[in-house]
Amino acid sequence: MGTPATGTALILIVAFVLPGFVTVLFQERTFKSSQDPTPFDRLLRTVYYSVWCYLLLAVISLVCGVDRDFVERLYRDHQDTPADLVWRGALAVFGSAGTVALATLAWHESGANGAVLERLGFNERHQRPTAWDYWFGQRFESRLKISFADGTTVWGYYGRDSFASYAKDGRDLYLEGVYRERIVLEDEADDEAGGPWFGRSHPNSCGAWVNLDDAVRIEFYDLDDGGTTEETSTKQTDRARAKDRRPAATQEQGSSKETPATSAPAEEV
Repeated sequence: MGTPATGTALILIVAFVLPGFVTVLFQERTFKSSQDPTPFDRLLRTVYYSVWCYLLLAVISLVCGVDRDFVERLYRDHQDTPADLVWRGALAVFGSAGTVALATLAWHESGANGAVLERLGFNERHQRPTAWDYWFGQRFESRLKISFADGTTVWGYYGRDSFASYAKDGRDLYLEGVYRERIVLEDEADDEAGGPWFGRSHPNSCGAWVNLDDAVRIEFYDLDDGGTTEETSTKQTDRARAKDRRPAATQEQGSSKETPATSAPAEEV
């Protein structure tokens, strides 16, 4: 007599956790892929989302007038055709799980989650496991300067077609654009010192894969701030303002130098 009771209990447990398991599976395949929960954390999430799925089914049952007699009658009508019962059960499981998964996705992506946490005094950024996942999860377009321990640098463009792995899977990047390095002369620099900067992009480049195991720093620059060797009116205006903000002694020292009529483009490295 113990075997049927044990089998029934096992079926009930599976039926209870299945919607939550499907919900967690949806999330880990979409917007929560950056997280790496332990088996116990995954079990707790499964139970948590199972409760939400059955609450959703309960609300639908109340609204539609579905009661126990309706379920029993449905079972009796289709007990000779198990396939009809299976697809209806699958519809209930996957429908509720998909709805809860999409609701959590909308909750996170709409900004409502961050607004509520900020209202309660919590730091919404701490939901991201690493600063790497926080930055690249925002999908900003920017220019990057990557510095390695041996002194080498990579100058690249991170855009919509670029890709950043999750930190838990190893830090690597696919950059859809790579720039040549150029040396900015002191006279054309925004500050008093020149140095290496973004040059022209390589005409035949299809991008680059970068392994960042030995990277020591990644610098992010706005698209207008990365600049190629071609001058823009915006950069010229910014440089003029920067010169106006320099100390008077520096400006007087610079005025004694002969200013060429045209500046030659910097040599590409």
